[in-house]
Amino acid sequence: MALPVIWPKMAYFYPIGNTPPICLTQGLAPEKRADILLLGCGDPRNILYTVYADLADGNRPLDVTCCDWEPAVLARNILLLTMIVDGVNPETAWSIFYHFFLDESSFNILIAQCRTLLQSSSDMTTWKNSKYGFFIRFCTDRTLSEIRRHWGLYAESKDLSKAKHKAWKASFLSEMETVREHIQRATLTALRSAGPLFMSVYEAGSKSYTSFWTTGVIKSSSSRVTDTPFANPTFSYSCTGKKLNVHFGTDPISAFFLAPVLAQVRAGNSSASVTIEDLGDSIKSQFFSWCSSFKARLSTRASANIVVRFFAGESLAFSQALHVCKQQIMIETGIYAHPWGGSPIVLDEADYGRSSGGAAPLLFNVIDTSNLTDHTGLLNLLVATVPLLDRKPWSTLYTNTLLRSINQGPAQSRLAQNALVDIPMLSMLLGISPSPHLWHFTTHSNKHEIYASGSTPVGQVHETISWKFALYIVPDTVLGPQNTQHGHFVMLCDPKKLAEFLSQIYLQMFADEKFPTSLMDVMGGTLKLNDICYVRASFVALLALVKGSVGVDWKQVMAHLMDLIDAERTLMMGFNNYQDVMCHLYLRNVHVPDVLASGYVETVRTPLDRFRSWNAVPPIVCIVLKIPRQKLKFLEDMVSGKNIYGPVFQCEILCDGAHSIFSSIQLTFGTTDVSIINGEPQVTIKEDQKGWSGNSFLIATFYLPSWLLTTTPNSTQVGLHIRSTPSSTQFLPILGKRLTVFLTALTDTAHVHVVRHRPNNARELECLRTTPAYSTLTASETTMDVTVKISPSGERATHLIVRKDITDPIAARLLASGSEVSVSPVADSILRVAFGSHSYRFVYPFAVQVKQLKTRIARKSSYIEIEAPIRQDFSDFRNLSLNPFPVSYDNKQINLLNIHYLNLDILPVLSLPGKEKDLQWVSVHSGMMFSPAEKEAQQRIIQGERNALVNLKETIGHIVLNYAGLQLVTPKGWSNIFSLKDPHPGSAHALLFVNAMKFDLASHTVVVEACVVPLFDGIMDKLSPALRRLDKQHFIKIITHEEEKRAWKLLLPVLAERCRTWKHTTTCEYRTRGVPASTEGSDYSPLCSCGKGKNLGNFGTNSEWRLFHGEATRIAIGPLFTFMDDASKTSADNSEDKGPSKPESNCANCGGSGKPTLLACSACKKTQYCSRECQKAHWKVHKKTCVAPK
Repeated sequence: MALPVIWPKMAYFYPIGNTPPICLTQGLAPEKRADILLLGCGDPRNILYTVYADLADGNRPLDVTCCDWEPAVLARNILLLTMIVDGVNPETAWSIFYHFFLDESSFNILIAQCRTLLQSSSDMTTWKNSKYGFFIRFCTDRTLSEIRRHWGLYAESKDLSKAKHKAWKASFLSEMETVREHIQRATLTALRSAGPLFMSVYEAGSKSYTSFWTTGVIKSSSSRVTDTPFANPTFSYSCTGKKLNVHFGTDPISAFFLAPVLAQVRAGNSSASVTIEDLGDSIKSQFFSWCSSFKARLSTRASANIVVRFFAGESLAFSQALHVCKQQIMIETGIYAHPWGGSPIVLDEADYGRSSGGAAPLLFNVIDTSNLTDHTGLLNLLVATVPLLDRKPWSTLYTNTLLRSINQGPAQSRLAQNALVDIPMLSMLLGISPSPHLWHFTTHSNKHEIYASGSTPVGQVHETISWKFALYIVPDTVLGPQNTQHGHFVMLCDPKKLAEFLSQIYLQMFADEKFPTSLMDVMGGTLKLNDICYVRASFVALLALVKGSVGVDWKQVMAHLMDLIDAERTLMMGFNNYQDVMCHLYLRNVHVPDVLASGYVETVRTPLDRFRSWNAVPPIVCIVLKIPRQKLKFLEDMVSGKNIYGPVFQCEILCDGAHSIFSSIQLTFGTTDVSIINGEPQVTIKEDQKGWSGNSFLIATFYLPSWLLTTTPNSTQVGLHIRSTPSSTQFLPILGKRLTVFLTALTDTAHVHVVRHRPNNARELECLRTTPAYSTLTASETTMDVTVKISPSGERATHLIVRKDITDPIAARLLASGSEVSVSPVADSILRVAFGSHSYRFVYPFAVQVKQLKTRIARKSSYIEIEAPIRQDFSDFRNLSLNPFPVSYDNKQINLLNIHYLNLDILPVLSLPGKEKDLQWVSVHSGMMFSPAEKEAQQRIIQGERNALVNLKETIGHIVLNYAGLQLVTPKGWSNIFSLKDPHPGSAHALLFVNAMKFDLASHTVVVEACVVPLFDGIMDKLSPALRRLDKQHFIKIITHEEEKRAWKLLLPVLAERCRTWKHTTTCEYRTRGVPASTEGSDYSPLCSCGKGKNLGNFGTNSEWRLFHGEATRIAIGPLFTFMDDASKTSADNSEDKGPSKPESNCANCGGSGKPTLLACSACKKTQYCSRECQKAHWKVHKKTCVAPK
């Protein structure tokens, strides 16, 4: 397993979500089926909200696979979903799911529901035949067993005496008091849920949290019952035992949307303050609506079209098991469900077996990973999930972080920090790129959290990153339809440079092992060091994926990489972990080191080694180490005081001064049975189901190179230890400097066994060594070789080179004759190369700087080669993407790529226009669209000098603010009609009739529902009477210069697509003209005619404008936000006069960190370089700002 093994008894219970829900289908067109994987799924709010808010309105097949480490979370989820379907009163279901204490009626209904579930779940067959089996499935028998055990525990509480119930409630109250004492300051978890009205929820949000942790219930105006004698058993049982172990940050209002009630209270009475009862009423109303939609969808089995699957276990392990199942078509995966336990994952035969016919998906077009990035590490998560993502342009992987705000000032993105290395290079190796490196903007906002983080003691900021496969949209002709072109690449590069890049990943993965150079390093890194994410198996798993993504001599790569790792000395424990690296390279079939080559071990064996009776010794073997239970007592005693961080376990081998660490261990409570077959020991583990409650041995198993056990077996020791971190120093007085939990001799056959494979899991080795690695290399006629140039430091990719051999004889002769070659960009990663009548597409695997190309034309050798610098990201708004609003047009179906879909009909409407003092939040929110650099550009008087994207954002802001009644020229200047017009008189190119402004709740922003009438030559005569009538009325005219006008023509089809409830017809203009249907001139509309006159809302009922109805299409206009970035850096990078260079922590030329240190420029003493060569290469750039200090 590619994760550290952490002491599990300190884990908190998260039965309720701490972020508002999202619509899981927000990135899928209504026609697309949704195969969704939720890792670290938590409570079912995302599923319920998706059913409620899905634009497909129940017509889309939904198959949702949920994975969570904690079986109690899944048990509660199924309990809630079945209560909804069974018609339990929503008020009662609310209490059972969200309240710590229950009245007698709710308690009895809970018990009855649990008993129904127990009767339906005696085995998998019984469950499938039950009334729930058609929409709730279990991925494994073990999952069903674990969840059923919790239902049984809940049901058993009915048999407790009145005195025990009273004592149980008292224990809850005691834990709640402890939490309140722990949280001394005001708790602001509700800020996130308030979205753009975050400034209005401070007081009520804090009061609501305190009230919940005092009373155990959410107060609302409908709360009538005061007698709640029963502790809710669903909050009491978790992996840590029977106690209220709910995380202290839990607050039910955080799992809902608070903006509507905050806006409603302000609009109704601007002097009134929102109360905790107001918040309670609002979130209960949302919950009831979600439940109603879910129940309605499942009311008819034949048309339900929804399946929810559950797996209890570790998310990365489950992902790996699904990949093994897909690649080997086997349900016995050999992968363990989690590191504490002895059960490999065996998937359900009916849903995952060879004969299942694909009943359960093994590829997904939506993967959401909660905030696992914070706990598993981003690279671990990407390596595990990318192979499960269906290679379609609309498939999306969502990663989330709840960032710790340690430093002063607004929080900054940690994407680069979490990625560890150069993102473009990483993206090309994985085949998937993060949104800030694909687009200029996002339609989702977390600006309110960033703003609050700079002015309040908020501990977390939620950042969501969407990852998509590289895809390319190229017009077949100038006016032809756009086709999605999937990238088929063979990545080429210098093997040594690739090895150097991979070694940088290695160093960054284990940077916590570097000796801290200052007290600040220790203080700033404490949180990270206590949340260690990577082990050597993590690095090897990444190598396995990279191996399938590059077309280089892999042996050369690995030879140089191993030399670099072997010579590396900055990691204090690098040498000690070297054998662990060797072992996993062999296990994953990535590389066979010499010491693990066939027959090597026979050359170093001794007569006294543990293999003397074996017929043949494999390169790697498994150690089975039995740790007496009393050796763990000190830890359990310390944990009971709740004063330690969860320690990380590892096994170690000591031999004549040599010390090897093995971090990928499996721990199980139980006993062992040993037998000898053909001279070899065979070990079977009988797992103790009581686990921590029992008295059995803790059995640790791990793989290691067999030669390690041959040198001096009599002096070799094997032990279980705690990994050294800043927090582990508290164990030194008890465990000693090696932090030894248990240590014994290799020859101690009572506690140490050496076997060929891990007990009870003969499939594990086969699965690891024979499962084909995920590969981005795809055989295709359009496959192109792409050479990646890597910086001298080996830390980042700098340029991409695509070469096209001209094999057509006529074209080759034409090229040789000197025909002029033209190169023109058609997308951010695609060039069109033409000469004569011949045309070729040069497709790059990542965005490039299309204005900085180097073209090499070999007329005699008949090839064309183009080198382009990599475009690192899209933060520079002045260098506008060639198509900032791309869509995928695949198999005659359109799917948006960077603007999310919305069901406008279910969004709350704002009461507008309103009082200015009640709507200041709208102005603040609208201003959050702009980065500091964009705000500087706004100050330019001439609109044409501001950039199309800035002008477009300004126009959207004007629409939002004017419709809200803000920024009016005169008090009577409000209108719901807007025209987008050219600078010269009488030349509007579009009319917007606004129906309403609504909350886009899941994106924490607003959206303007409007109907657009594009004005083009073909309809002007028809509309002239209505246009003359309009000219006599007041409406708001917005000037759009040529570049912005073109941007609107690109954007309008996207705004129509995102909210459409209609289907495209066979005569759709997009099929023949592309998307948009027109960007130049005024001959055609940019929109297709499929949506004209359909579902126009209030505008469609206004007879005054009936002439416009037939030409109007409903659209959803929302703000375009910058990504979460370093605002100060953005501002500095875009300033024209930067002045003297500031000190940098990387080489100014190649981005390296030094060889081994950086050297400062001798003149300015600030700009730094890793070598003289880099300084010379950078001098032309640097000399412009090189100023000697005074």
